[in-house]
Amino acid sequence: MIELNKTYIHYKNKKSYIPLDFCKIQENEIWVKAVIYKPEDNEELFVRTYQEFEEKFIKQQN
Repeated sequence: MIELNKTYIHYKNKKSYIPLDFCKIQENEIWVKAVIYKPEDNEELFVRTYQEFEEKFIKQQN
Protein backbone atom coordinates (compact mmCIF):
# COMPACT_ATOMS: atom_id res chain seq x y z
CA MET A 1 0.00 0.00 0.00
CA ILE A 2 1.36 3.39 -0.98
CA GLU A 3 1.49 5.93 1.84
CA LEU A 4 0.98 9.62 1.11
CA ASN A 5 3.62 12.16 2.19
CA LYS A 6 6.27 9.48 2.70
CA THR A 7 9.52 9.35 0.76
CA TYR A 8 9.93 6.77 -2.02
CA ILE A 9 13.06 6.07 -4.06
CA HIS A 10 12.87 5.47 -7.83
CA TYR A 11 14.45 2.10 -8.68
CA LYS A 12 16.51 3.44 -11.59
CA ASN A 13 17.53 7.05 -10.92
CA LYS A 14 17.67 6.64 -7.09
CA LYS A 15 16.02 10.04 -6.57
CA SER A 16 13.48 10.71 -3.83
CA TYR A 17 9.79 11.37 -4.54
CA ILE A 18 6.76 12.03 -2.36
CA PRO A 19 3.24 10.79 -3.20
CA LEU A 20 0.77 13.63 -2.59
CA ASP A 21 -2.62 12.23 -3.52
CA PHE A 22 -4.52 9.56 -5.41
CA CYS A 23 -6.54 10.10 -8.57
CA LYS A 24 -7.71 8.30 -11.70
CA ILE A 25 -5.97 8.18 -15.06
CA GLN A 26 -7.24 6.74 -18.30
CA GLU A 27 -5.26 3.78 -19.63
CA ASN A 28 -6.43 2.13 -22.83
CA GLU A 29 -9.85 3.78 -22.42
CA ILE A 30 -10.27 2.39 -18.89
CA TRP A 31 -10.05 4.55 -15.76
CA VAL A 32 -7.50 3.15 -13.29
CA LYS A 33 -6.22 4.24 -9.88
CA ALA A 34 -3.20 6.56 -10.07
CA VAL A 35 -0.77 8.47 -7.85
CA ILE A 36 0.13 12.17 -8.01
CA TYR A 37 3.69 12.67 -6.79
CA LYS A 38 6.56 15.16 -6.80
CA PRO A 39 10.33 15.10 -6.54
CA GLU A 40 11.61 15.83 -3.05
CA ASP A 41 13.71 18.75 -4.33
CA ASN A 42 11.07 20.75 -6.29
CA GLU A 43 7.33 21.28 -6.80
CA GLU A 44 6.91 19.74 -10.27
CA LEU A 45 4.02 17.24 -10.29
CA PHE A 46 3.88 13.84 -11.96
CA VAL A 47 1.27 11.10 -12.26
CA ARG A 48 1.56 7.33 -12.78
CA THR A 49 -0.80 4.45 -12.43
CA TYR A 50 -0.89 3.03 -8.92
CA GLN A 51 0.43 -0.29 -10.22
CA GLU A 52 3.38 1.30 -12.04
CA PHE A 53 4.26 3.40 -8.99
CA GLU A 54 4.32 0.25 -6.84
CA GLU A 55 6.57 -1.47 -9.38
CA LYS A 56 9.10 1.36 -9.79
CA PHE A 57 9.35 2.97 -6.34
CA ILE A 58 10.56 1.62 -3.01
CA LYS A 59 9.51 3.21 0.26
CA GLN A 60 12.49 4.74 2.04
CA GLN A 61 13.14 3.11 5.38
CA ASN A 62 13.58 5.47 8.34
